[in-house]
Order: sequence, then C-alpha cells, then structure tokens
Amino acid sequence: MDVSSYLVAAAVVGWVVARQFTGRWVPARRSLLLPLVLVVVGVGQAGHVQWTALAAVVVGADVLLTAGLGALRGSAIRLTLRDGYLYQRGGWLSVGLWVLTIAVRVLVAWAFLHTSAGPALEATLAASFGISLAVQYAVFNARVARDGRPIRPARRRADTRATLGR
Repeated sequence: MDVSSYLVAAAVVGWVVARQFTGRWVPARRSLLLPLVLVVVGVGQAGHVQWTALAAVVVGADVLLTAGLGALRGSAIRLTLRDGYLYQRGGWLSVGLWVLTIAVRVLVAWAFLHTSAGPALEATLAASFGISLAVQYAVFNARVARDGRPIRPARRRADTRATLGR
C-alpha cells in the first residue's frame, strides 16, 4: 500500500469518528454501503498477496479482534430521547474505543511486519475496518430495535422545499 491509501483510510476513519461523536437522530435506515465498499476493496487488495498459513491465521485473528472492538463500539453509543425521537451520540468512550481499535490494528501489523503475514495485514486493512464497522452497525441496530422508542421519520426532499401559493 502506498501513502495515499493510508491517507484515504485515515480520512474515512476520521469522518466516521467525527460523525459518531456528534449527536444526531437515529436514522430510519442505516446504510451498510461504506462497510461493504471497504470489505470489497480489502478483498480485492488481498487477492494480490502471497497467502501463507501464518498470514491466514494472523489476518483471521485481526478480523476477530477488530470485529469484537466493533461490537464494543456499537454498545458504547448512547441512545436518548430528544424532541420525542431516539437520538444517538458517541462520547469519549466511543472515541477511546476507536483509538483502541486503531492501536490494536497498528500493533498487530507492526508485530508481523517482517513476516509473511505483513503484506496480508497491509492488504486487508480496508476489509478489516469494513468488517469492524459492519459489526458495530449490527450491534447498534439491534440495540435500536430492542429499545422500542420512536425513530424520527425521514424527511422527503419534496416535503422540505418551500413553494409559493401553499
């Protein structure tokens, strides 16, 4: 991976963390597009790697670690009521779990840098992040479904425009 790939990954992580740290109403539907795109990109990059048994075991363990941290992050997002609708906001615990997720990924990559697992870990960075996000979204969506408080309806674009004569 070149420097631009790391910059793109850092920008995506920064955007996701910033969105989770600022509060917003729980959406009626949460898109899994970003995690899916990240997994597809990561799997595509992993196709160019010389896979060994060590690489498969280390990448598998890394995915399990980041998925577990994704589950913790999904549990850490606070759910409250605001204006009668379910509102979400990540706090310092969410930020701390993101820092931990990144630190674990960096430490695992560093520990296996000069082994056959090094290139595999580098190539699967996007996939690992995508799986972690997908698990976080799944845990959070399960919490929202169990919560039972009302979700703010999505506004239609046509409803938000001002029109003359009405």
